[in-house]
Amino acid sequence: MSDMYSPNASSGRLAPGTRLNGIFEIETHIASGGMGEIYRGRAVETGDVVAIKVMRTDLADNTMALALFRKEASALHYIHHDAIVRYYIFSLDPGTGRHYLAMEFVDGEPLSDLLKQGPLSFDAVRNLQERLASGLDAAHRHGIIHRDLSPDNVLIPGSDLGLAKIIDFGIARSTKNNDGTIIGSGFAGKFNYVSPEQLGLFGGDVSAKSDIYSLGLVLAECMSGQPINMGGSQFEVLEKRRTVPDLKAIDAQFRPLIERMLQPDPNDRPESMAAVAAWRPDAVAERVTSSTLAGPVTAIAQRKVLAIGGLAAALLLCVGGAWYYFSRGSGPATLAETATARPPALNADSSIDAQRAEDARRTAAEKLARQRAEEAKRLTEANAKSEPGRLSTTDRPPSDPAERIRQFVTSYDGGDCFFVTPVTVAEGSATLEGYGRTAAPFAVLDYEFKRVNGFEASVGYHAVTAPQCGAISFLARLRNQRGPAPRLDVSAGNLRSNGYVSGFVGDFGNRNVELLMVDHEGVVLSLTSLLKGDGDTRSFTINLKRGDAGPPRLQLLFALVTNKPLDALKPPQPGSLELGMADQVFARVADEASKSGQSVNGSIKSFNLEK
Repeated sequence: MSDMYSPNASSGRLAPGTRLNGIFEIETHIASGGMGEIYRGRAVETGDVVAIKVMRTDLADNTMALALFRKEASALHYIHHDAIVRYYIFSLDPGTGRHYLAMEFVDGEPLSDLLKQGPLSFDAVRNLQERLASGLDAAHRHGIIHRDLSPDNVLIPGSDLGLAKIIDFGIARSTKNNDGTIIGSGFAGKFNYVSPEQLGLFGGDVSAKSDIYSLGLVLAECMSGQPINMGGSQFEVLEKRRTVPDLKAIDAQFRPLIERMLQPDPNDRPESMAAVAAWRPDAVAERVTSSTLAGPVTAIAQRKVLAIGGLAAALLLCVGGAWYYFSRGSGPATLAETATARPPALNADSSIDAQRAEDARRTAAEKLARQRAEEAKRLTEANAKSEPGRLSTTDRPPSDPAERIRQFVTSYDGGDCFFVTPVTVAEGSATLEGYGRTAAPFAVLDYEFKRVNGFEASVGYHAVTAPQCGAISFLARLRNQRGPAPRLDVSAGNLRSNGYVSGFVGDFGNRNVELLMVDHEGVVLSLTSLLKGDGDTRSFTINLKRGDAGPPRLQLLFALVTNKPLDALKPPQPGSLELGMADQVFARVADEASKSGQSVNGSIKSFNLEK
């Protein structure tokens, strides 16, 4: 059963009326799962209904379980698609001492329950094929692989398959093998739906192709009304994944797609979820999509290698790769999106046009890959001369592997307008989040991290505007300040005009705290007056309006703590929130703090403001 809707089995439940960080209020218990209790709740300020997953008390000290819990939040934070359950906030409530994940409340039944009534119609399965594949393609384009897709993890609101939502990204990740998917002695995925590579076959490289295999089993079950039996003893589980299973029960029109999705070798499956979503079961469409579904996949869509220094490597960028970034402040995008050109429009009656389009796509992708490789090489050579991008050495590096990783990240210098911080860190795995003007320094960080630490991290990057760079460079300098950074959480990754952003600032002790926002034009606003509460936890709600049209705009939120208030952060005009432009404001802050001898510590979060 899914973690969201399995039978009640654990204790330590929160009572109705319990508030979490002053942002959400528990209403009623829904279900219990392997990692947490699920509640229906509401946002205190807006009254919006939310689903709240609260981590079990007996797992509070389990570092692996907490890492998986954080991973679900990290995965959902970067995915924005109607078929993926929306993420709001991941936090630790100081009052209850419980970690929780607040997300979109989906009032529906699992697909597995719906299938108990019998198989779905051909059109219904086609509907699910497009919607689920499209949602997973959005996840893959942001470097996130679900790894646990099954009918339990698809919710159907009001029995309307057109509203299907994919849930439970708790073991989602974008790096190799199965590290981090074990809780106790149980495999976190479901054996009947896992791909051959998740069990170590075909090199054990878990990629976007793994989700394609699992979705193939889900769609086959929808078509036949019965799951394909892929379980059994350990030997049987492996043997069943060395060949394509028996598909005689699958509609003959749909069988070609399912057969390709269930190829044991990932290289023989469709090249992407986008290809799965676009597949049509008619002769004309199949001529157009056959090369896409069954043709070879270029190296640019399978892996990435960064050309650094004297290494004679090409830059190969991965659709299911280990990192993603925000493009032009409008949302996350993968390197593969920037490197791979869109194919020309196809004539549906011409297979020759399809082949030409495929050739053109590959040529464009290879050309852009070479350009990226040259860009990374030039940047690295420049870094070798000026020293940014190198780890500050210490005489005695920490003995704890996780602490060594944190030290690497916090000491890493990527140059101007560059900031990166660890989100989750464990031995052998790490998720990093950064802010910068371009992708190039993060490409170098990606290579340097693997070279120094021996494994590949998930590196997320938000593209800031040039006027916001003053704030980012200031924040990077704060890493050398005395004292801990405050905790800052916000409730939204994307926000529509006239909407609300809620959040809280905590863990600042008895120091003075300031809440600032830097908009996409670099204007700094003081929002300190919006902070409510006592002690070292303050909540806030921001109502934002946007008058202009165009793409989403990245807004930065800063929590700064000082020993005493700074004159540089006082609005010049009574009743005004505006402090000035980022480069000037933060230069004044740095100058005043230096002259007064006090340290400044800060944290950052962001969201995209949409029209």
